[in-house]
Amino acid sequence: MSEIVKIPDWSWQRLLLFQIVFTMATGALGGLISLHIFSIITQMILVPILTLITLSVSCLFFYYSFQIFADRTLGYRQLFGTVFFANIPFFIFQIVSIYLPPVSLVGLAFTAMLLVVAFVDRFMIPKKIVVRLIGALYVVFIAIWIGQKIEGSKMDKSWRAERTQAPEVKLGE
Repeated sequence: MSEIVKIPDWSWQRLLLFQIVFTMATGALGGLISLHIFSIITQMILVPILTLITLSVSCLFFYYSFQIFADRTLGYRQLFGTVFFANIPFFIFQIVSIYLPPVSLVGLAFTAMLLVVAFVDRFMIPKKIVVRLIGALYVVFIAIWIGQKIEGSKMDKSWRAERTQAPEVKLGE
């Protein structure tokens, strides 16, 4: 847990290359576990792109939140590296989330804990601010996850209902 404070200060090229390769690998493993060749290919392409977008937006959120609430301006590259490395447990847990969806929340909890340690110990942001901010984000993500599961369940039920209401076809009459 304390290693998150000592993450390397890599250049943008090295950091982005590692992020792309790592998320391609975890995406491919997730696709491999789902046993669909198309899923492997799409995961290798989509996961790095979506991760880069998500990490960038997350870093902007933290960058401006800490300026507003903690009166601190952090280096964006160091912030990006910290957020990426803190998300590694989440990426790993995502690999098996196709079979056990709640495991995503466990990975997200590990990420949240690593972010708290990194922001407090590495960037010297007051712990109270960090815990409230990360805690609020975690609650929002849980609510979104639950909402997606409920919506997915409704869609699945409506799809099954449509399938069972198809008229019977009698061949040869």
